Amino acid sequence: MANLEGFVEKGGIKLPIGFRFCPTDEELLFYYLKKKVFAQQLPASVVSECDVFQTQPWRLPGDLREKRYFFSNCGIMNKGDTGSGCWKCVGKEKQIMLCESNKVIGMKKTLVFCKGSHHTRTRWVMHQLRLVTHYPRQMPVSDFAVYVIFQKKKTKTSHEKPSRSSKVDDVKATIMDFTVEFGDDNIGFPPPSSPCLSEDCSESLTS
Repeated sequence: MANLEGFVEKGGIKLPIGFRFCPTDEELLFYYLKKKVFAQQLPASVVSECDVFQTQPWRLPGDLREKRYFFSNCGIMNKGDTGSGCWKCVGKEKQIMLCESNKVIGMKKTLVFCKGSHHTRTRWVMHQLRLVTHYPRQMPVSDFAVYVIFQKKKTKTSHEKPSRSSKVDDVKATIMDFTVEFGDDNIGFPPPSSPCLSEDCSESLTS
């Protein structure tokens, strides 16, 4: 049996405790996908192989709260229907370049998971990264890619922010609390004045 001391299992992948996999697009292509295509040893066994287009995103292995990385065949992308939805491309492909030479080594495409007959968009997002460097024709570069899948966070709505009127009410309530606590015998705390909603008045109350 393999020694798992100091390691943790995540989605069938053995990782060191405290390990965080946060590669750049360039690193995913140059150090992982390229080595995968040429059957070379990978730096780490953190990118599993899975058919991402035939599996619902929430059923793919790994922690749903974090980004998950997979090798998959991109040649079947147009046939990708999981039964409860499908992936739809959004926007244009972007170039991925090597930092040292500014040479284009790949392309990045963004897809969104849609559900129902009306293809309603969900918060599931997938990035497809593929190589474009010219390799021998027998290598299946054009049909193989690495995928990053994650769930987009909800954005806070404006109604959650406290209004200005509520802040003024909080200031008046605080003054009333002090009056009740110390009583009329407390010198130095005059009785609360009449309500005022102007900015000058609210500033004088808090000073």
